[in-house]
Parts: sequence; C-alpha cells; structure tokens
Amino acid sequence: MKIVAMAETMPTYYDVLQVERDAPPERVRAAYRKLAQKYHPDKMPGNANAVRAMAAINAAYDVLSDAHRRAEHDLWIRRAERTARPIPAAPAVPPHLWAYLHPAISWPWYLLFGTLVVAIGTVATAMYLTAMPARATSVSPVVLPPCQQLASAAVCPVPRT
Repeated sequence: MKIVAMAETMPTYYDVLQVERDAPPERVRAAYRKLAQKYHPDKMPGNANAVRAMAAINAAYDVLSDAHRRAEHDLWIRRAERTARPIPAAPAVPPHLWAYLHPAISWPWYLLFGTLVVAIGTVATAMYLTAMPARATSVSPVVLPPCQQLASAAVCPVPRT
C-alpha cells in the first residue's frame, strides 16, 4: 500500500484512507472497508480514539466516494498547495537605470505617463482658455483708394462707403 502525504500539517482525506490521489473508486472502497474493520468501535470497546478514527474514516469515504465532492476536495488541495509554495526571492537590483526604463520592459509605464501628460495638458489648456478674457482684436485702418484720399473725390470712380 502506497501512502501519499501532502504535508505533515494538513492531512487530506486521501491520507486518512491511505490511498493515492488518482485511486479509482474500487480502491477507495477497499481501503475504507479495511480501515473500518480495523478501527470499528465495536472491535475496540471503550477506546475513544477508535470512535474519532471511525468518524474521520467515514467523513473521508463520504467525500471520496462522491465524484462531485471529490473534485471539490481535489480543488481545495490544489489551492492549498499553491498557497503553501514559497514566494520566490525578489530579483537582484539592476546594475543601471536603463534596466528599469527600457521600453520593452516598462511599456505600461510609458503608456500611463504619456496618457497623463496628454490629459493634464488638455485640462490646463481648457482652464487657461476659460480663465483668460477674450482678446480684443485690433481694428485695422480703412484703406481708401487714392482717388478718395484727395480733396476732389467727385472724380473718383469708386463710390464712398
């Protein structure tokens, strides 16, 4: 019999029944019957540990004999294993600043800061145009044709306006 233990601190129902994780239902049933005969409270009268062991064996068999509950238990084990993995060490400090600023590595930062610059520029322009009064346009002097500039404008073919 192969005993597969996930961790010493967190026993699973597979550990209780002493079966592998990929054990077929027949193997789970056989392990349950063997352990139930060994730890049944009627065979060990007065032993409180036998009652607790039988309760654990029954709970493990209830979960592992139902395909849906077994899948949930496997998912719980995978999640527990994922969180139990050690966190990888932080990478070493890069030797120069370009390692941080290289566009292939930090393109999201370039995108963020570029967007912020455009947004701040747009808001600043809108605020400036709102706060500043409209500029008075300078009136250009009216240029009269040379014939109207003279005192004798009666001979000028261009009518005065």
